[in-house]
Amino acid sequence: MTLGQTIENETVSFTIPKTIYFGGERVWIHSKSLNGDIPTESKIIYAELLNRYNESVAIAKMPLEDGQSFNFLQIPPNLPSDNYLLRVFTRISPYQNLEEGLVQQFITVFNKTVPPTVVAERKLVAINQESSEIVLSQLINEAGSTLKIELPTGVEQSNLSIATLNPFLAEQGMISSSSAYESIDEHNLIPELFGHVIEAKLDEATIDTTKLYYMSLHGEKSALFTDRPDANGSMYFDAGGMRNWKYLVAQADENGSLLDFGVVSPAPATHFKKEFIFPQLEISPEDQTYLQELLKGGQIEGYFVNEYDATQMPVVTGFLEDRTYLLDDYTRFETVGTVIKEYVPEISQKNIQKKKEFRILDNVMNTVFDSNPLMLVDALVVFNSDELAAFDPTNFKKLDVLTRTFFLNEEKFPGVMSFSSYKNDFGGFTIPSNSIYLDYEGVQPQVKSTESLYTAPKDDQRIMDWRTVLYWSDVPGSEPVSASMEIKLPDLKGKYQITLKTKTPQGEARNYTRTFEVK
Repeated sequence: MTLGQTIENETVSFTIPKTIYFGGERVWIHSKSLNGDIPTESKIIYAELLNRYNESVAIAKMPLEDGQSFNFLQIPPNLPSDNYLLRVFTRISPYQNLEEGLVQQFITVFNKTVPPTVVAERKLVAINQESSEIVLSQLINEAGSTLKIELPTGVEQSNLSIATLNPFLAEQGMISSSSAYESIDEHNLIPELFGHVIEAKLDEATIDTTKLYYMSLHGEKSALFTDRPDANGSMYFDAGGMRNWKYLVAQADENGSLLDFGVVSPAPATHFKKEFIFPQLEISPEDQTYLQELLKGGQIEGYFVNEYDATQMPVVTGFLEDRTYLLDDYTRFETVGTVIKEYVPEISQKNIQKKKEFRILDNVMNTVFDSNPLMLVDALVVFNSDELAAFDPTNFKKLDVLTRTFFLNEEKFPGVMSFSSYKNDFGGFTIPSNSIYLDYEGVQPQVKSTESLYTAPKDDQRIMDWRTVLYWSDVPGSEPVSASMEIKLPDLKGKYQITLKTKTPQGEARNYTRTFEVK
C-alpha cells in the first residue's frame, strides 16, 4: 500500500566535514535526494545515529529544498563515548533501493562524563595513505600561521574538507548497505510531499476503524490533526507546513484509553549482519592532551552565529474563526463559564445531568447546535466541558469562535470554541488523563546563513581560534575550491586531515588525503 500521488525512485547522499565529536555538538550535514539527476519531491530528509546495539539514539528531520539540505543533527549531551553509525535517508528511499537509499558512515563521539575504555597503550589506527598529489608548504606549522595548499589538477573537485584528524577510527569512509545489513523490515511507502507525516500504530487486537484519534503538535505554534485507523491499525497525521514543534499530544475520542497506541519512528528497521562489527573505542593516557584540545573546539561553536529561517508555511486546518475575543479587553472573571455567560453571545451554557455543556449558534442554519462544540486550548482537545467551564482563564489570551459546522479531514464538529494562552502552554489547563505527551521534535528550520560557521575569528573579536573544521566546500556560500589555496591555522593544536573527493574525466571516484600538524 502507498500513500500520496507520486512515488519516485529516490537515492540519497551526504557529506560531513569531520568524524570526531563531543556530546552536545552539531554534526553538520550536506545531503541530497535525487531521482537520477533530478531533485526528488520529498520535502524531508533524515539523519539518524545508531549505537552498536542497533538502537536509535538521535534523529533529525531536515528540510529539503530542490533536493538538497544543509542542516545538522545535534548529538545528545549525555550520549556515552563510543563509535556510532550516522545514516541518512528519506521516508521512502530505503525501501526502494537499500543500497542507494540508505547511506551511512561511522563517527566517534566523546563524553567526558561517560568516557571510553582506557588502556595502557592504544593500538594505532592506520591513517589513509598520504597523497603526494596534495602539496603542502609545511607539514608542521605554528598556531595562527598560514598554510599553503596545492591540490591535484585535471580532476573534477566535488568535496574538500580540512578538519581535525580522528586517530581513533579506522573506517572513516562511506559504508555500503550491503555490507552492513542482513535485512530491512517491510513498510508502507509514505511519501512526504508537503512535510513530515507522523505515523501511529494500534495493537492488532484492539483495532476499531470507526474510532477517532487526535494529534496536536506544540511549539511556538500549535495545530490539530485527526485520523481513524485503517484495517492494520495504522494512522497517518500529515503535519504539512508545520515545522519546528517540540512535542505532541495524542488523544482518543471522548478521552478513551491509549494503552494500545504508539508513535512509529520514521527510521527504517534494519538488522545488522553478524559479521558487521562496530569498532571498539579505546583511549590511552597519552590521548588526554589531544582530547582536551578537541573539547575546546567542540565548545567554541557557541560563538558562531547561525541564522535560521523563522517563517512557516501556513497550517491549513480549515478553522477560520467567525469571531475573536481578546480577553484582556473585557472584565476578567474567575471561570470560563462566567466569561462565556457575560460577553460571548454566540455560545450558551446548559446544565445536563448537573454538568455544564456549551452550545454554539449555527449562523448558517439560524439555529443552535445540539451538542458540545469542538473545544480547544492551544489546539489541545478538551472533552470535559464541565471542567473547562470551571477553569480560571487568567492565562488565556483570546477566544476564537466558529459559528458553523467545522470540517477537519472527514470529521465534522458542531462549531468550535478555541482558547489560546499567552505562552502556548495550555495556560495551566490540565492535559486530559488518558492523553499521551511525547517529546517529538519537529522539522528543523532552514539554515539561512552560515557565513561564520567555519570562518576564523577576526582579531577584534578577541576570542581564541579553536576551530576543529578549517574548511568545508559544502558550506553554502563558501568560496569555490581552487587548485591553490591558503588556510589560516587555528590555535587548536593537533593533527589535521585534508580530504578531497573527486572524479576522473571518465567519472571514476577518487579520494585524496594528506595530514599536517599544528603545534
